[in-house]
Amino acid sequence: MPTIGVLSAGVFGLFALSMLLPMFVSLVEGNWRAFEAFFLVIVSYGFLSAVTIMALNSRLRTLNRAGVFTAAITVWLSLIAAATPAFLLVEGQSLIRALFEATSAVTTLGTTLRPLSDISPSMAFYRGTLGWIGGFTTLTLAAYVLGAYQVGGTPNANLRHIQHSRTENDPRILVTLRSIALPYLTLTIACAVLLVIVRVPADTAIITAMSMLATNGFIPAEPGGTVLGNRFAELIMMVFMVVGATSIVWHRLLLSRLGKGSREHAEAMLYLTALAVLLVLAVIASVLAPPLGRTGFESAFNYVFDIVSIATTTGITHDERLGVSIPFEVILIIVFVGGCSYSTAGGIKAFRLATMLKHVSNELDRLVYPSAMLRDDVQYDANQRVIAKAVWSTFFLAVLTVTIGMLLFATQGHGLSAAMALAVGAFSQVGNLAASAIPGLSEGVVSDGTLLTLSALALVARIEILVLLAAITGNRW
Repeated sequence: MPTIGVLSAGVFGLFALSMLLPMFVSLVEGNWRAFEAFFLVIVSYGFLSAVTIMALNSRLRTLNRAGVFTAAITVWLSLIAAATPAFLLVEGQSLIRALFEATSAVTTLGTTLRPLSDISPSMAFYRGTLGWIGGFTTLTLAAYVLGAYQVGGTPNANLRHIQHSRTENDPRILVTLRSIALPYLTLTIACAVLLVIVRVPADTAIITAMSMLATNGFIPAEPGGTVLGNRFAELIMMVFMVVGATSIVWHRLLLSRLGKGSREHAEAMLYLTALAVLLVLAVIASVLAPPLGRTGFESAFNYVFDIVSIATTTGITHDERLGVSIPFEVILIIVFVGGCSYSTAGGIKAFRLATMLKHVSNELDRLVYPSAMLRDDVQYDANQRVIAKAVWSTFFLAVLTVTIGMLLFATQGHGLSAAMALAVGAFSQVGNLAASAIPGLSEGVVSDGTLLTLSALALVARIEILVLLAAITGNRW
């Protein structure tokens, strides 16, 4: 427990440092209420963090597997707890609505209960910063928990490229954090600079850049005929959405020219190929079924942007009249699969889909060739058997989680289509999919029960249900 307490204190301390940007913006804006709130948060969290770490530092112990999983859950809960007070103090929201806003921002769901026109620049920066921190937390815990323990079959053969722990007693957390934070920050800055170059206002460019790398659906502009009123900006956004949804391990392997033959490379190729096919279909759809008032290049571009946004689970699309006219069920499947491992995207991840398809293919081949020695055969390869078990367990638990979510939304009065959109949207952190099911969500016209259910689903999906079960049972999944 002392070790987990120190980790929680560290989260509050790092959170306090990250609040310097929103506090600076509130000072420039002249929003003294926000400035006082951020200043109070920084001072109180910094003091709390320092005192807790000094008090418990001498009692640190090595965590066992169950302890590591519990620590991962604690990190997420601490982050949400740290993010909630600002919504209470600055925007005067109720506790449940402030908790939803904090959870939505941290898990990169990106949905807000206030019209964008009513959100001050400092609170827009605050929401963007929370999403960026949530994305960084996702990557860090993927390296130290999901990959290290192969949770849900997560590949870890090349984990050493980002995770530098030597032993359980020498985790080298700061070195690993640096190896993740530097490229994450560099890409965010690059995205912001490119957006500024194409004449997006600097404040909007910074928030948008943070959201793109975190695959977060919050941007400080209402999507319509164009996002940010700039086609070049949309093109840049698409590139960085894809970067955010692909594996940071694969990025390192590409730079080292070592990616070929790895599971991360195979996953990325599958994901990018599937995305390319979807984009071709989107262009064809734009010709055969152009949206009202849009034809030619504008129609195709809108369709392509929306497909990229959906496939990366970012959740930023144009106005519904100009959006993607593909079946609702297909959108649910695309969103449910999500992005790649070691990325900020939501969903069950592409590598699990690839593993399941390979397993099914092998079993079908076995019906024809009963004695054949097949590649990645679970019958003869114990490691592949363990991976297949973990992947299928994750898949069925994900389906069960979404189903329970649908039932909960249905009991709250939502129709079948709305319940499906809410459940899958929350599970894969696609805010606009959830918002489409409740037209008044952005104005706060929604029940507290629905908000709590959305928050719980988004948080469970970010933590991963197997981590929750393993924390309780102590088993390795």
